[in-house]
Amino acid sequence: MRLPGYIENLEDWKKEFAFFTDISVRFSETDAFGHVNNTVAFIYFEQARLAFFENKGLMKEWLNNGLMIVTADLQCDYVAQIQYGDQVKVGVKVHRLGTSSMDLHYLGVVNDRPVLLGRGSLVQIDGKTGKASPFQKSIEGKMRT
Repeated sequence: MRLPGYIENLEDWKKEFAFFTDISVRFSETDAFGHVNNTVAFIYFEQARLAFFENKGLMKEWLNNGLMIVTADLQCDYVAQIQYGDQVKVGVKVHRLGTSSMDLHYLGVVNDRPVLLGRGSLVQIDGKTGKASPFQKSIEGKMRT
């Protein structure tokens, strides 16, 4: 398997994931060929990302402070087909934390076998101005743990 540029060593990269959430593949997510449509991976990444943020207690903090987190870019590398009935474990980890942005990495696994690899950049913005807003120390602390 050819690795995407954001992964140097797959085994080392996989070991860095501490957070996973389980996703059940629904029939409506499959296409005429019986496998998950390529657009659905991004929904799985979003679902895992939100669970990751909830787990860290960040969603309430953002909402209570009038802040939002928006996706600036998102990439998915498809490794193997996913089918209806599969249980996909999707991992999320912070790869880089900047002043007001972060890079997240994603790992989708079915039966201990990688099926999706991904990365994306997110930016924290002020809900009133729509402009990038630096992370508060409390958010930085939660993201680094």
